[in-house]
Amino acid sequence: MRRVVESLAALVLLVQLGLTAATAAAGASGTWSIETLRDGGASLTLSSTASGARGASVNSHDVDVAGLGISRAFSAAGQSSVAFTLAREAGSIVCSGTAGNAAASGTFVFTPSEQFVTKMRERGYPGLSGQDLLRAATLDVTTAFVDGIFAAGYSHLPFEKLIVFRALGIDETYLRAMHQAFAGVALGADDLLPLRALGVTAHYVQDMRAAGLSVTEPQVAIRARALKIDVDYVRDLSAAGYGRLPFEDLVRLRALGIDGAYIKRVQAHGFPHPAIEELIRLKALNVIALRRASDAP
Repeated sequence: MRRVVESLAALVLLVQLGLTAATAAAGASGTWSIETLRDGGASLTLSSTASGARGASVNSHDVDVAGLGISRAFSAAGQSSVAFTLAREAGSIVCSGTAGNAAASGTFVFTPSEQFVTKMRERGYPGLSGQDLLRAATLDVTTAFVDGIFAAGYSHLPFEKLIVFRALGIDETYLRAMHQAFAGVALGADDLLPLRALGVTAHYVQDMRAAGLSVTEPQVAIRARALKIDVDYVRDLSAAGYGRLPFEDLVRLRALGIDGAYIKRVQAHGFPHPAIEELIRLKALNVIALRRASDAP
């Protein structure tokens, strides 16, 4: 009886692995487009529906047109045929279509890598769908990247979180830098997302501390960065006579747009060194702007 149970268990496992392989082999296909961004770069968008997927998938990321080998056709006037392949560890995305006038579009076929599927299963990610693998390929998620995330102490992340980490550029180097910057603080995955999205780096944290701010918690750094409170702003206020302010005062001043230039205007109107509360009242009521208007000839 035990052998029968073991045989059935082995059969179930083989079927599960076969289904995983079949899902991976099905891959995905769809359309692609490249558009020029305002900063002069370009963005590649892939839209597809994989076999067995619950819905469509849209993936976008910055791309180097020159690296695709279609830069001449992309920038030329008129349309011409183009083809290129994104070869990733997760699989290959073969694209064909037309390009010209700083735009390009066409269709693609994605073929997942069975070796990548196996390696990801070994790392605790079984049953990845064609769409999962396509996103991994689009963002160039590699097993080395996953291993780095694990080594930094995040070995049980859901696959969706891995994708977000890769999209935001959260890698082993960033994780270790944040752990060093916030030593003694338990940084969860959800703490790291806004830190990275807002551009909080270890250098930023160190500079803020050197400027006299007690940035010991990630939430403080997140609030400061979101309001664009940086070393230059702190120094600007200090030069106007408001150095070493409590963080909450900085938040209130920044939220109202009170900077060194505004403080000088206030001082020029007969307020040599108003208290923080007075500065806030003057700004909120627009008193200085009204006085300037009334003083105009």
